[in-house]
Amino acid sequence: MIEILTLKKRNVKDFAKEKNLLLSKAKSEWVLFVDPDEIVSDELKNEIESVIKNTTKNGYYIRRVDYLFGKELKHGEYSRSGWFGNTTLIRLGRKGTGIWKRKVHEYWDIRGEVGYLKNPLLHYPHPTLKDYINNINYFSTLHAKSLHEEGKKSTIIKIIIWPVGKFIYNYIFRLGFLDGMVGFVSALVMSFHSYLSWSKLYFGQY
Repeated sequence: MIEILTLKKRNVKDFAKEKNLLLSKAKSEWVLFVDPDEIVSDELKNEIESVIKNTTKNGYYIRRVDYLFGKELKHGEYSRSGWFGNTTLIRLGRKGTGIWKRKVHEYWDIRGEVGYLKNPLLHYPHPTLKDYINNINYFSTLHAKSLHEEGKKSTIIKIIIWPVGKFIYNYIFRLGFLDGMVGFVSALVMSFHSYLSWSKLYFGQY
C-alpha cells in the first residue's frame, strides 16, 4: 500500500521539517512525495504499484520532466542532456528508512539500496514570468539562510562569478540554448537566483 503526500503550505521556511512532519504521520509502508505543481502520470502510477509489490530497495529515484510557459524543458537546470544532465529525485520511499534534510533544496536521505523508476513525474511550475521571478526571490532568501547556517561565507567574487558560472553551466554545458527563448530565460533567471542568494548572504538579508 502506498500513500501520496503533498506539502500544500505557503511561505514554508523549512521544507525538510515540514516534509518530515508529513512523513511521521503517514500510515502506509510506502510513501510518494508529490509537489502541488507536479502530476503523476498513469504510466508512473502503474510502475510504482508494480515495483513495490516485490522489492528489497528502500527508495526510488524518479526522473522529473519540467514545463515552463507550456514548453517542455529538455535541457538546462534539470537537463536530461549535456555533460552534467541530472533530473532524478528520490520521491518514493519506504517509511522509516530515511529523513528529509536541508531547509530549502531539500533532499530525502534514505538508508540502504535505492533504485530508479523509468516513467517521469510531470512538473508544471511558474505559469508566468512574474510568478517565476517572485518564486526565485522567495527561495533565494531561504537559500541564503541555509548557506549561513551551514557556515558558508559570501564574497564580492562569489556575487559576481557564481551567477555568470551558473548561466554558462545551464545554458552551455547543459545545452539550455537548445530550448530556444524559454531555455535562455530559464538560464538567466536561475543565474539571478544565484546572484540574489549570495548577495542576501553577504548583506545578512535573510
